[in-house]
Amino acid sequence: MKKTISLFAAALILFFIPACKKDKAQSKTELLTSGSWKITAAVSDDDGNGSYETDDFAFFPPCFKDNFLSFSINGQVVQDEGLTKCDVTDPQTETSTWSFSNNEMNITIDADTYDLMELNNSTLKVKQNLSGGRSSVVTLTKR
Repeated sequence: MKKTISLFAAALILFFIPACKKDKAQSKTELLTSGSWKITAAVSDDDGNGSYETDDFAFFPPCFKDNFLSFSINGQVVQDEGLTKCDVTDPQTETSTWSFSNNEMNITIDADTYDLMELNNSTLKVKQNLSGGRSSVVTLTKR
């Protein structure tokens, strides 16, 4: 009798506990377009030695640090000035274009192409290669 009750209990547990399902992996486009992004770090390698010795973000004015970007699946990106504008005559938003290239290893915003270093639910990190071996890395965090 105990064995029958144990089997019955086990069957009930298996029946009522939903099967674990794997989360559907999001595409890079879905990750990029699922929210807005705010710059939270920017560093540069000014001498081309591979070490990012300059904290550019520290030099950004507060009115720039509250800006954010919103990417759309239609290839548009909107930059919003946030709560404070650096120049009151600037428009609140500006629209430009974006696209992936090189098998989604690069992202182009307007005419600037960046290496996609990281893209997940919370972080977008891009690298821009500059002349003379110099480069800069910008990290954006989902708002």
